[in-house]
Amino acid sequence: MAKLLDQAQSGALRFYLQFGGQGAPYLKEMQKLYSEAGMANYFSVATSAIEAAIRMVENSPVLPLKVDLRRWLEDPASAPADETMAIASISLGLIQATQFAHYEYLHLCGFDRRAMLKATAGATGHSQGLIAATFTALCLEGKAYYDALYIFLQYLFLMGVRAQEVFPFIEATPAEVAKSESLGAKAPAPMVAVLGESHALVEKWVSDFNGVNKKIYVSLYNTPSNRIISGPRSELIAFHERYKSELEARQMKYIYLRSTCPFHCELMQPILEKFRPDIERIGFHFKGSDLKFPVYSFWDGENLQNVGELGLRLTDDLMVKTLYWDKAMAPVKADNTIGAILDFGPGKTSQRLSEETLQGLGHSVPIYAVATPKDLKTLLD
Repeated sequence: MAKLLDQAQSGALRFYLQFGGQGAPYLKEMQKLYSEAGMANYFSVATSAIEAAIRMVENSPVLPLKVDLRRWLEDPASAPADETMAIASISLGLIQATQFAHYEYLHLCGFDRRAMLKATAGATGHSQGLIAATFTALCLEGKAYYDALYIFLQYLFLMGVRAQEVFPFIEATPAEVAKSESLGAKAPAPMVAVLGESHALVEKWVSDFNGVNKKIYVSLYNTPSNRIISGPRSELIAFHERYKSELEARQMKYIYLRSTCPFHCELMQPILEKFRPDIERIGFHFKGSDLKFPVYSFWDGENLQNVGELGLRLTDDLMVKTLYWDKAMAPVKADNTIGAILDFGPGKTSQRLSEETLQGLGHSVPIYAVATPKDLKTLLD
C-alpha cells in the first residue's frame, strides 16, 4: 500500500481534495490516460455521457465544430488546436472528463478510493473544479458511481454550452486583436490576469474605470498578488490602455486567459434560468445532504452539505459569484489533521495557486498534483 495512504488509514493524517479550473491545456493528459490499462470502462462511460449531451445541443450556434471526443482520443492527430479546445462550450465538460480520469487512474494504480475518501476531511475546487469536488463527496461505488459520473459530465458540458450562448462572442474581432497587440498583449479574452501589487490597488483602478456603471469586474482573487478581471474584451482592452503606464511602472503583468466567457461576474447571470431546464432534463437532483464530507465554496466558504439543491447553486458559484481562493483554503489552515492536499488537475496550476495562497495565510502543507508524473509516483510509493 502507498505510504501516504497507509499513514491516513492509521489516523496520522487526513486528506483535502481539490480540482482545478479553466486555462490549462488538458486534452493531452486525457489522451495519455486513454491508453492506460484498466481505463476502458471509465472512458466508455465518459464518452457516452459527452455524446449524449452533444445530441441535446447539436444545433447550438456556439459549437463551432463537431465535438468528437472518441475520435480525438483514438487519433490524437485529429484533435483541434488548444485554442479551440479552450472554447467554453467544449472545454468545461472535457476538463471535467480529464479530472475524473485522473481520479479514476489514481485508484486503479492502487491508491484505494474508499480508503482515501474515508480519510478525507474536505474538498474544494477552483472555479469549475468545485463541481468535480462535489462528485467525490458523494462517496459512491459500483454502478451508482458510474451513473452519477455520467450525469455530472452531462451537467458540466451542457453548462458550458449555455454559458457560451449567454456570451456568444467566441472570437475577438480584428479591431480588438489589433488594438490589444498595439498595447503589447496577444489573444484578448473576456478574462485577464493582473499580476503583482495588491488587490486594493487593482480594485481602485477598476472602480475608477467603471465610474457609475459596472463594465468590468474583479472576478477571482487567486493569491495575494494574483487576481482576474472579467468583462467584454473591448472594455478589458480599454482598461489596459488606460493603466498601461501604471502597470509597467510597477512591473505588473497583464495576461489574457484562455477563456471565451467572462466567468464569475454578473454578466453571466442569465445562465441561471437558461440552464434550469437542462438540469431537470438530465436528472441532476443532488442535494447537500447527499455529500458525505464537507465541500467548501470559494465564494463564501460555506460547507455545501448545508445547502439544498446543488444544481443551480453550483452553477451560480461558477458563473456569477466571485472566487476567493483563500476561503477555499481556510479549512486546510483551520484543521491541523490535514496533512496533504491531493490535486486532480488538469496540470498543476491549481497546485501552485494553493501553495501561494496557503503561504499568504501563514500555513504550509504538501500538495500533490496527480496530473504530474513526479507527484503521482510520490503518492504511489
